[in-house]
Amino acid sequence: MAAQGLWDIVMVLVWRIEADYGHFSHPATNYSSLTYPIPPKTTVMGMLGAIMGVQDYLSFNAMRYAVVVERLEGKRQFCFNGIKDALIELDPSKERNGFRKGRKQFYRELLVSPHYKIFCDLSEVEKDVRDRLLLAMEDGRAYYPLYMGVNFCLASYSFLGVTEGCSIRYDDAMVDSMVPLDVDFELEDGKSYTDVRMATRIANGREFGGFRDYLVETSGRSIHCRDVGVCEVEGNRIIWS
Repeated sequence: MAAQGLWDIVMVLVWRIEADYGHFSHPATNYSSLTYPIPPKTTVMGMLGAIMGVQDYLSFNAMRYAVVVERLEGKRQFCFNGIKDALIELDPSKERNGFRKGRKQFYRELLVSPHYKIFCDLSEVEKDVRDRLLLAMEDGRAYYPLYMGVNFCLASYSFLGVTEGCSIRYDDAMVDSMVPLDVDFELEDGKSYTDVRMATRIANGREFGGFRDYLVETSGRSIHCRDVGVCEVEGNRIIWS
């Protein structure tokens, strides 16, 4: 596990978010029944916007982030009674029979007891945005309700601090965060892996882009990688996205 050299040092925002349940839909649809195992960058951007009290969170496109799974007790399918106006097959003539506004039952996959540690490099984010965010987090506030992806999964967060992260390249390393699929990794027995394709930026009009493929170890164990650049932050080895 020899290090090949120190690259740079960055200041990293570290925080934790947890909930009883969570759901992170694919951005191409409002009604996907399936969930990502971890919050995509665009979701984390929305969370930070909620904490600091802004609906326009596009300035966080400039940040880098990483997620460490601290706890995740699998997934379950739930049936909900909801309103799905997007379903074109709804017949307005059925309003008097209980279908007003498209009331339907639908299934959705939920993450059970998701707890994540999130790392954010805000170096390229505007200073006034950083200052407002840190002021809110230091006080433990969230100006808008904080959700684990969707609005029926209320979440809470804790601010862990702003600390120094050192970027180092290793011949061989165990990485705690998700890793891009183009990294040289090894799948090990006894671990639980999945691959996901997630957006890394969002534009006006909810136009998602910068999609990238990642490997996630969903039980919270590290991923064995070779010839890899990582950022070491308080005992965690992460790869920025």
